[in-house]
Amino acid sequence: SSYSLNHINRKLVLASKASINTRIVVVGASDVGISFLETLIFCPHLKFNNLTLISIHGLPGKDLPGSKHRRFLINSHCFNDEDYAQMSLCSWVNVVVGKMTGINRAAKYVVVSKEKKVPYDYLVLCTGQKYQVLSPTGADISKLPTSREVISKWPQRYTGKVPSNHFTLNDDQDCLKAMHWLKENIVNSE
Repeated sequence: SSYSLNHINRKLVLASKASINTRIVVVGASDVGISFLETLIFCPHLKFNNLTLISIHGLPGKDLPGSKHRRFLINSHCFNDEDYAQMSLCSWVNVVVGKMTGINRAAKYVVVSKEKKVPYDYLVLCTGQKYQVLSPTGADISKLPTSREVISKWPQRYTGKVPSNHFTLNDDQDCLKAMHWLKENIVNSE
C-alpha cells in the first residue's frame, strides 16, 4: 500500500496563513476536479477550511495497485495511486459519496442522490467524460432511412432496462462489477 511522509519545520508552523471559510463544492473526482482541489490545498499562504467533493464512489485511489479489474480502464496521465496517497485528500476535503441529481442556484445548494442538500458558495463542476448505454435508433433497415431522419427521431439517452450483460466502464467500481459477472457467468460456468 502507498503511503506519505509529511514533514513540517518551525518556519512553516509560524508562517501565517489566511483562513478561507468559503464553501467550495467540487462535483466529480475527474483528473480536473482532483487537480483543482490539490491546487487549493497546497496553496502556500491560504488555508481552505471548507472544501467538499461530491463523487459517486468517493475519493479515487482506494483500490490496491495492480488489481486485475483495473486493466479495463485507460490510465490517468495525471495521477497514479502514489500521487493519491501522497496528497492525502481525505485529510483536507469533506467527501460526500453520491450522485449530484440537481442544482438550486437561487438557494445555492446541490442535491445529492435526490435527498441530501449540500450548500455552496462556489460550485465547480468537474464531472469528466462518461460512457453511457447506447440508445437503439429503432430504424427500419428495410426502408433505409437517411442519417438525418434517424437522428431527428432518436432519443439521445437510453432510459429502458439495461441487460445484465451490458457494462459501461467508467471507473474502478464498474470494472469490478464486470469482472465479478465474467467470473460467475463465463469462468465458473461449464
